[in-house]
Amino acid sequence: MRLIFSLVIILSSFAGYAQVKQPNRYEVELDLFDESFDVLPGEENGVLLYRAMDKFKSGHELWQFIKLDTALNEDWSEEYYIDLDYEYRGYDYHSGNFSLLFEIAEYNTHDLMLIQLNATTGDTTYHRIKNLVSIELREFEMSETAAIIGGYYNNNPVVIHYNLETKKTRVLPGIFGNRTEIVQLKVEGDLIKMLVSTRTLDKQNTLALKTYSSDGEYLYNYVFEPKDETGLIFGRIANTGNDDNLVCGTYGMRRSDYSRGLFIARHRENEKQELGYFDYVDLENFFTYMRAKRQSRVSKRISRKKIKGKKARFNYRLLVHDVIENDGAYIMIGEAFYPKYENNSYYGNYGYYGGNYGRYQGNNYGISSFAGYKYTHAVIVGFDKKGEMLWDNSFEIEDVQTFSLEQFVHADVVNDKVILLYLYNNEIRTKVISGGKVLEGKSFDNVKLSFGDDVANTNSYSDIGGLEKWYGHNFIAYGMQRIKNLRDSGVKLNRRVFYVNKIYYTNQDNPKTEQSE
Repeated sequence: MRLIFSLVIILSSFAGYAQVKQPNRYEVELDLFDESFDVLPGEENGVLLYRAMDKFKSGHELWQFIKLDTALNEDWSEEYYIDLDYEYRGYDYHSGNFSLLFEIAEYNTHDLMLIQLNATTGDTTYHRIKNLVSIELREFEMSETAAIIGGYYNNNPVVIHYNLETKKTRVLPGIFGNRTEIVQLKVEGDLIKMLVSTRTLDKQNTLALKTYSSDGEYLYNYVFEPKDETGLIFGRIANTGNDDNLVCGTYGMRRSDYSRGLFIARHRENEKQELGYFDYVDLENFFTYMRAKRQSRVSKRISRKKIKGKKARFNYRLLVHDVIENDGAYIMIGEAFYPKYENNSYYGNYGYYGGNYGRYQGNNYGISSFAGYKYTHAVIVGFDKKGEMLWDNSFEIEDVQTFSLEQFVHADVVNDKVILLYLYNNEIRTKVISGGKVLEGKSFDNVKLSFGDDVANTNSYSDIGGLEKWYGHNFIAYGMQRIKNLRDSGVKLNRRVFYVNKIYYTNQDNPKTEQSE
């Protein structure tokens, strides 16, 4: 299920280079206690908004579904009662159908329920997926003919394949093992690809790529072989459109969960693998997110190590996202983060509890509590089909702290430019790069509202929202807002709304080259 963390979007132009526009906005007013919507992009078939309504009838709950077209006009709106025993777990869009996955909480069953809504008509199709064991669900992907669902049973990975035509369920072979974890499920044409992390017999971290037919037949398994004293930690599969298998991600020491750099692995069946390593220290722009003084200290540390014939080592946690393909080249984005803790305190004898004292005082005992994941920056790298790195860049992430790891930085590629953007606290932060060069530094802009005198209340609680890639060069921003309007006639003084904004990029040098539709 999508967790919503931030809203906002773009209204500015990048002088001489880029302009990001918001041509359409959809807004629905909500009462004080109304639930927010989840948002599911459907490519050129529009976008689906859906939510549970907190209205009940005969053991069922009312759900609302609103389908918007690419101009954010309503195509259709439907309400369906869904069994209270169905616990919502995930979503996907494929081939004109919005698919929602539920876990059935009935006694003595571990079955799943797949509900598909036709993007054109809103008609629903129900599939009860037979399942013998209780699975902690983690992955959900749809293909033309099947639902592929991954998770864990007794800490062991399990992936089931449900055929939409035959209604039969099977467990995909070749992944069971307590030293194996599912990293990515990916549908690529007629193939199902699965990237898993595992350990060799001598406890070296590595990755394995498993390939299945659309029917779930086990076709091929390849285990990448990292160099000595090195372990592969995390990765993503790139679409190559041929027999090459291209995976990029992070590496570290043999058994470490902290990364020291990036790797790009290329493999073709019956051929030797090609695996390149790129230490963070060797990247040209990895540390440019830092303030000048700190960056200077890091550079001096690296230089001192070199003089001594040694190499400086830096450990990072990096959240790697899906690889973007662009004219035969590839772009990978990873976001660096670290868990943050706060020191609180309490007085044992008096029952007093307080925060942020940070020292021992009498019977005052310090308590360290998890405060969320703090993001520092995104690293962006370009590489070719041969697995050779072409350039690197970075994008500083300020203020973002969240209790769940989510993708914040998104990218759009237009000609030789990469537009980077992320949302935080009712504003969009953007940066435009071309390879290792920065064309436009960070820019800050507010979300576009419906009326000229609308003012979004940033001081009150709101459901922060999010940003999603949609189709072509288009994105959607969405979320909850509390809006005040003191001047426009026919508009409420205060309103609580859920909104969806359409965003796209245009090239100022030649505005006709890029269109939103």
